[in-house]
Amino acid sequence: MKRLNIGLLMTYNEADVLPQMLESIQGQVDVIYALDGSSDQTTEILQAHPLVHTVLRDEMVSPNKKVGCFHRQHLLNLAREEHGYGHWYTLLHADEFFHDSPRKIIELAQAQKAGFVNWMSMQFFLHHQDQGLYDTNGQPLNNNIQHRIAWYSPFWIEVRQFLDVPQFPWQKVAYREGQYLRTKPHFTRWKPFSKMPILKHYTYRSPHQVTAKRLNPGMSAAQLHQTAFQTTAQSIYAKAIKLENPMQPVFDGFEMQEQKSLLHTFLTQQKLLRKHRH
Repeated sequence: MKRLNIGLLMTYNEADVLPQMLESIQGQVDVIYALDGSSDQTTEILQAHPLVHTVLRDEMVSPNKKVGCFHRQHLLNLAREEHGYGHWYTLLHADEFFHDSPRKIIELAQAQKAGFVNWMSMQFFLHHQDQGLYDTNGQPLNNNIQHRIAWYSPFWIEVRQFLDVPQFPWQKVAYREGQYLRTKPHFTRWKPFSKMPILKHYTYRSPHQVTAKRLNPGMSAAQLHQTAFQTTAQSIYAKAIKLENPMQPVFDGFEMQEQKSLLHTFLTQQKLLRKHRH
C-alpha cells in the first residue's frame, strides 16, 4: 500500500494568509481535510481549493463552537473512511509554513520506523522597527507574509506529523475527548523522529489583524498582544532574531543538520524561554 500524506487543517478567520499557505503546501500533501469556524472568506477559499477534500464547520462537531485539538478526530475519521488506515498525517494551520519539506521528513521518519515527528516552531511577530511596512489602516504594504515579516523568537515544540499505525495491533491511533491542546494522538508508535524540522508560525501578521484577533481570538491559545508591535514574539521568550534574508531563511543553530539530539534541542529551547531564567 502506498502511504499518503494527508493534511488535517484547522482554521479560524485566516483569509488574509490562507491562500499563501495553501500555495506553499502544494506537492507536500496529497489531500486536505479541514475544520473551520470562520466568519470571513476562509471557508470559501477552502471549498474552492483542489487539495481540500472536505470542510467541516465547527458547529458540526462542537455545539458551542469551542474546538480544540481533539476535534481533529472527526477529520481523521473522514480520511480513514476514504483512504483506510496506515497513512501519514500532517497537521496544518493557515498561519504556519514549513521550512523543511514534510514529504522529505516522512521519508526520513519511515527509515527510522518512527511513529511521529516533533516540529520546532519559529514564532514570527511584528517588531517595532517594522511599523513602516503598514499603511495608516494597519494593512500591509507587501502582502507576501514570508517576505515581509523577518523577526522571530525561537522556538516552540509540537507534534505536526504522525503515522496512523499503533504501537500494538489491538490499539487504534486516536485523539482523546476533551484534550484541547494535545496535538499528538494517543497510541502512535512510541519512537519519535530523531530530529526536529522547522516551521514558521505567523500568529500576528498586521496591526489590523492583531486588532481583529484581540476582539475575536477563536481557538488560538496564543497570548494576545495588547499592542501590535513587540520586541519578542511573546513575553515568555527571552530573545528575538531577525532573518538576514527572509526569502531564503537560514535558522542558524537550529537547522536539522546542526541538531545534536532531541534532548539537546529540547534543552536549548528551555534556555530560550524567559520563565526558565528566573
